[in-house]
Amino acid sequence: MVKCKNSGGHGPVEWALDNMELDARWCLIHCTQMTTQETVRLAQSGAVAGLCPITESNLGDGIFDAVRWTDSGGEIAVGSDSNIRIALSEELRTLEYSQRLRDGARATLASIEYSTGRRMFEAILRGGAQATQRKTGRLEVGYWADMLTLDTSSEHLWGRANDTTLDAWIFAGDDRLVTNVWSAGRHMVKDGEHVERANIAAAYRQTIDALKDDL
Repeated sequence: MVKCKNSGGHGPVEWALDNMELDARWCLIHCTQMTTQETVRLAQSGAVAGLCPITESNLGDGIFDAVRWTDSGGEIAVGSDSNIRIALSEELRTLEYSQRLRDGARATLASIEYSTGRRMFEAILRGGAQATQRKTGRLEVGYWADMLTLDTSSEHLWGRANDTTLDAWIFAGDDRLVTNVWSAGRHMVKDGEHVERANIAAAYRQTIDALKDDL
């Protein structure tokens, strides 16, 4: 993919770094076309990289340099913007596997202290909270009760604990292992199903039926 440059030969990130006050208030989406220098400079600015690895893979947008970014102190958040597939565990798995394929290495985002899954999960909690300016990502007084539970009776998670539970969910399982989700204390997913799933699915089918002749 050809990187866009202005008449002065500068890419979008380079131009923004030179002409704007990029700091912790910013969240830049994708960031898959940056040079090494841009990656380091942007990471050190305090801005969050908002990643959508499934979408980036689907569109062939390139590989975000997560290893260099995190080693430079950068924060990451993860989301989905194309709705090709919405799956948190798969977003994280795709992020790590893209680094492995590019670098010919394993456990690229692990650290001495944390496993790959733990380091990525903790990173997106911090980066997501920063990007959304939401007091989340911690089970502490004063923070929103944003939580999820996993099906530890599944064969994918059986006998696992601590970091190995996160690793198994991300690399061996998928989001079908998510049994419950609370958003600001509201129980939005129960026994693996969103509380409004039936209504949402019905509205989706109705919309598709209305549009199908035009597709």
